[in-house]
Amino acid sequence: MKHKLLALTIFVGMLLCLAGFRFAQYQPTRAEDDRLKGSYRFERNGWIYVHLEGSPDKIGYQHASLLARETEDLLRVLKPFLQHETKHDWNFYRQASQEILWPKIDAEFQAELDGIVRGLNDRGVKADRWDIVALNALEELPYYYVPWLDRKQGRVATTHAPGNCSAIVATGSYTKDHRIVMGHNNWTDYVKGPRWNIIFDIKPQRGFRILMDGLPGVITSDDDFGVNSSGLMGTET
Repeated sequence: MKHKLLALTIFVGMLLCLAGFRFAQYQPTRAEDDRLKGSYRFERNGWIYVHLEGSPDKIGYQHASLLARETEDLLRVLKPFLQHETKHDWNFYRQASQEILWPKIDAEFQAELDGIVRGLNDRGVKADRWDIVALNALEELPYYYVPWLDRKQGRVATTHAPGNCSAIVATGSYTKDHRIVMGHNNWTDYVKGPRWNIIFDIKPQRGFRILMDGLPGVITSDDDFGVNSSGLMGTET
């Protein structure tokens, strides 16, 4: 119980600290649009903080509206990067997204992804559903599916699971003051790394509020580092 309360205190403290910088926030130009109600953005020390709230489709729309240029930029650099690294062009990833991934994605996530597409289009960014699903699979398809497919088709695998991350979570008798210690190292490439600077504060219509880091246009942390308002903290290694 003590550890849960401590984690919840950490979560609330992080929110209060971030709220202190709200004076510098970005206000959407389409404030009259109900889909953007409650959302905002500000930048601090190289990090971009976005607050999103509402139903899955609204969260997706707000996400794209506040991070349209960053998402467009990530797509711009990712397409040639993956073709160079994996020897597969962007159409390959779009097709895999449509035929393999989309039928197995939960309905709430589908709504959020389609919300991102609508938000990008309304901000003048040309992208469709399969672009955004492929973007959200930027770890799974190139580094897990592609080497499996290469081996299945008798080719030498062009890529492999990156194995970039290292993390630690300790509490109780493992820490000097019995409080929680959580840390994470993300060793990634120079294409995605500098763009991995989004702090998402998500208040969903149902469920707990979430604070996590991530990439523009991607609905999960992918860095796997976050905390929710119930006090649950998570990272990965």
